[in-house]
Amino acid sequence: MYWTIVILSVILGIAPFVFGFSGVGAALWNSLILGVALLVTSIAKWYKAAFVLGVWVFVAPFILGFSSTPAALWTSLVVGAVIAVWSGIKWFGAKSPQSAVAH
Repeated sequence: MYWTIVILSVILGIAPFVFGFSGVGAALWNSLILGVALLVTSIAKWYKAAFVLGVWVFVAPFILGFSSTPAALWTSLVVGAVIAVWSGIKWFGAKSPQSAVAH
């Protein structure tokens, strides 16, 4: 599962140059910094950190003000949602349910 996050973090990092929004400062730096950070967290299998960063990638266009750039917006929404869902499944799904009956 972490390979999915590795691939998506690389896509996020190269997206400004591939999709043509490298001239939008906030979108460029957000993609580059978060791409590297997500790459590190996915290789280290830190799913909690990947979940938080995935949520940030999802909301960043609205907070940092680049939601008016369609390529940057959709890249952030899709990549952020998929990373948050995948890492959330791994993080929350890894916990085993506790028994309600005390021994």
